[in-house]
Amino acid sequence: RTTKIHPLIGWIMPLVMVGLLIFAIIETTNGLDFVKTSEGGPGSMYALLAVSLVVGLVVGFIFQRTRLCTVGAWRDVMLVRSTHLLSGIIAIIIGALVTNYIVGNFAADGIYNWGFTDQPIAHSEHLWNFLGMSLAGLAFTLAGACPLRNLILAGEGDADAGVFIIGLFAGAAFAHNFLLASSPAGIGANAPIAVGLGLAFCLIVGFFMRSKA
Repeated sequence: RTTKIHPLIGWIMPLVMVGLLIFAIIETTNGLDFVKTSEGGPGSMYALLAVSLVVGLVVGFIFQRTRLCTVGAWRDVMLVRSTHLLSGIIAIIIGALVTNYIVGNFAADGIYNWGFTDQPIAHSEHLWNFLGMSLAGLAFTLAGACPLRNLILAGEGDADAGVFIIGLFAGAAFAHNFLLASSPAGIGANAPIAVGLGLAFCLIVGFFMRSKA
């Protein structure tokens, strides 16, 4: 629900992101160690800062103009029978598959393959895969948009979306420091408790905190 706020609040999240970009540039040019990066695994596989910035600006512009959102796509299909946003999601999936085939990621020595086994940084405890993504989908729906759309909205000055993005950062740090994150060896030691509490919280919010007509 849209609410008028002081313009300064809308600048908080964009300025934070610009600050992180400045730190990343300083680190790249002067060898400082403020922004930590992974030294192994998928987190260590990233493009050059200049390439990331250019591609990010182009992709961000496209998503801002198209208002693409996975939560919104399914909402529109179910409520107003519109497939406009869903067609964009399908196009992204097809584009990603084609691109990965072109660059060889599905080759015999590639990083991807069909099926659930031997995927990068993945485990085979499928019940927790399903429950974890159910929690994610439920939380994103209650938040009103998917992470990508909230990131775009935060850049537009939406304070609620900014809080959502900060929550993603905090949640990632919490997960990796309190044995919640999964690995190829299986789910984290405390992950079942976190998923159960998360599902309970989202269901309580969804059923008991609805706006009265």
